[in-house]
Amino acid sequence: MTMFQNLHRSMSGSHTLKFQCEACGHRAALTAAEARASCGPDATPMDIRRRARCKACGAEARARVWI
Repeated sequence: MTMFQNLHRSMSGSHTLKFQCEACGHRAALTAAEARASCGPDATPMDIRRRARCKACGAEARARVWI
């Protein structure tokens, strides 16, 4: 059985989920608890990138995401 990476497996309490908009360069970060609450614990990296929307310019699905 293949185990896919998701927020629950990837983030401990001290990690932050970081975003950078590829359109305008705006950066943002979420704590592990905030990331799980807004994206769900089973969200995969692809899910997160697809749903991300820049608060500065409004670009959708144009985010670079890392922990």
